Amino acid sequence: MDNQKLSDIQLIITAALKKEIPGDWFKSRGIAVHTLAALKAGALKKQTDCRTGMVVIITGAGPVAAKEAACWIRDNFKPLFVLNIGTCGINDKRYSTGRWLVPRFTADEGGKILELDTRLPVPRPDAAINVNSLLSVNRAITVNAPAAWKKHSLLDMECFSQASVFRETGIPFHCLKYGTDYGDSNTIADFNRNLSLLRDEIKKQFSFLDTNRSTIQITTVIPVYNRENMIRRAIDSVLSQSYLPEEIVVVDDCSTDRTPDILESYRDEIKVIRLPDNAGPSKARNKGIGHAGTEWIAFLDSDDSWEKDKIKKQVHYLNQYPFYRIIQSEEKWIRNGKRVNPCRHHKKPSGWIWEQSLERCLVSPSGVLLTKPLLKEYGGFDESLPVCEDYDLWLKISRHHPVGLEPGLSVVKYGGHKDQLSHQYPAMDRFRVKALVRLLEKEPHPDFRMKIIHILEKKLKILIKGYEKRLNTADARECIKILDSINECK
Repeated sequence: MDNQKLSDIQLIITAALKKEIPGDWFKSRGIAVHTLAALKAGALKKQTDCRTGMVVIITGAGPVAAKEAACWIRDNFKPLFVLNIGTCGINDKRYSTGRWLVPRFTADEGGKILELDTRLPVPRPDAAINVNSLLSVNRAITVNAPAAWKKHSLLDMECFSQASVFRETGIPFHCLKYGTDYGDSNTIADFNRNLSLLRDEIKKQFSFLDTNRSTIQITTVIPVYNRENMIRRAIDSVLSQSYLPEEIVVVDDCSTDRTPDILESYRDEIKVIRLPDNAGPSKARNKGIGHAGTEWIAFLDSDDSWEKDKIKKQVHYLNQYPFYRIIQSEEKWIRNGKRVNPCRHHKKPSGWIWEQSLERCLVSPSGVLLTKPLLKEYGGFDESLPVCEDYDLWLKISRHHPVGLEPGLSVVKYGGHKDQLSHQYPAMDRFRVKALVRLLEKEPHPDFRMKIIHILEKKLKILIKGYEKRLNTADARECIKILDSINECK
């Protein structure tokens, strides 16, 4: 494995002890599992059977070993996520052993405290419990824990050391622990008894590795309204894919031009759903989602198209990074018939993209591929929004789930035509403001609330200035009212 492939590692899983990890199970699924000593000796570069952008690193027990491993990861990888997984002791007996636990804070014996990112880069265990704090201690004990430790819910020996290293570098660090004992006289017996349960639970947690993603079934959903000059290009680009979707669902949003006739000419190749009234892209997409018979869904706007390997490249990407439930592809832009380069602020991020996406929508519907259960979990597209409905949904999803980015320029976006929704709805930030206000109402975390408020203030001030310039006093007053209310939230 050369340096280029080393840079392709996106998810690093750290564990203190070999016996905590079902190593052979991971290896049989193409996941490299190495000790830090083996990595330093070049084991990963020599490996030829690693098939995914994930690696498991056994750090060794204790804060010194944990910090050494974190520093080596920092200096040799550029991961999007580090997930510390393994056993912990439980101080707070409200929590039972044999459960997944997600701490919000980690501390050391010197009293330093760091906040952890409680989002997880892998699907969250259904029964995982949020707990307040985890204390990383310098030594293991087999008797009752000292009184000073009791204010912390959990005990381990590595989380704080790793969190402190990755905090300095900006690499997202996450912690998922499995409670094995209560740190008392039964610690060793309980720890050993629960180790086999932990390994079984890890297999369940990473069961997505058992899915054959090279043969996943996909439904393409295309909403369309009065696009007689463009819809053939969109449909043909799907039908010419080197990896064909299982089905193509085209939702005709009550077109009044020749679009229905064109769709009829594809009757043996696509499924057409016709809405009785023109309801907008949100309802059209939601209707298509409801008729999709596959787990994965890819959207395509009727004025865009795909390069022939778009789906093939995305399926390959999911094989390499199987922990994602939503990914998108890079795109090229054609405006008024000419290729143009996207502005720097439109550059698509990957990983935890929520914060970057607050300013503007950075996920393209025509490039996205995601699971149907994820869409249902967040309610699909908001049908009350005539535009910016995708901005709203992607923010809801990316707040809790990472977004992958397949780098191929596989989506062709066409702009400049008169029937673009952006031409029909001036001051589109008013709809983004509506979406952000509702996000703010439901956001419990103070740091995330302040990030929403910062962007809201910025957008509202721009809208107010524009409305006042055009003597639109009613809308200006409404924006001022919203601005005053969010200032009260600070």
